Amino acid sequence: MKEEQNKPFYRLLWFWVSMCSIFVAIICLVVVSAVISKNAVSSKKIASLSKSYSKEGSFYKNFNEYMRNNVPNYDSYVSGYLGYGSSNSTIESSTASSTDFTEKFGSSQSFSNDDTNIEVNVLSANIDSSVTLSSEADNGSKPLVVTVSIKNIGKEAFSFNTHDFTVYDSQGSVLNLDLNTYDNDMPDSVNIGQVVQAKLYYDAKDDGPFSVTFADGTWK
Repeated sequence: MKEEQNKPFYRLLWFWVSMCSIFVAIICLVVVSAVISKNAVSSKKIASLSKSYSKEGSFYKNFNEYMRNNVPNYDSYVSGYLGYGSSNSTIESSTASSTDFTEKFGSSQSFSNDDTNIEVNVLSANIDSSVTLSSEADNGSKPLVVTVSIKNIGKEAFSFNTHDFTVYDSQGSVLNLDLNTYDNDMPDSVNIGQVVQAKLYYDAKDDGPFSVTFADGTWK
């Protein structure tokens, strides 16, 4: 005991245990501070992006509504200009009786052009109150879920585009594709021999009946 009292403090065990504890505490404090700071910056960026996205979506929706109400054939114009309707203009129905056709929901129809050969089916178009629409939807809008499938029986991949489908309500008005559609897994393409199925959300104003078009075909 007397020997320990005569030893320099830096040679005592308790001194080094204390120093190690202080060192570990400092490291933990630095790491925690860095994590908190990084999370704060990330949260700020996310909030900023969300605000920008909301403003952009709101502007687009208001502009789109104005143009649709004041420009004749606005939807056709936009589809042609942006290329949304590229499949509609290049892919035709393979039905022999008529270039235009009407099917019941659940019936498939073949479309072909050069090496592209697909079978399209609009399985259903129903209001589903369990689906949440985006904040950009008009007040009182009802969530319309349109389930579609595409089977590629051609010789090349087919690019899947939600805008290839157009949905109309009972008054013949075009329904807006809801942004929450993209919360689902949307395929980019349909490979050779592949079948893809997707659920598309639309902002409906009533309970229908609804009709869905793809190229020169309509499902009711």
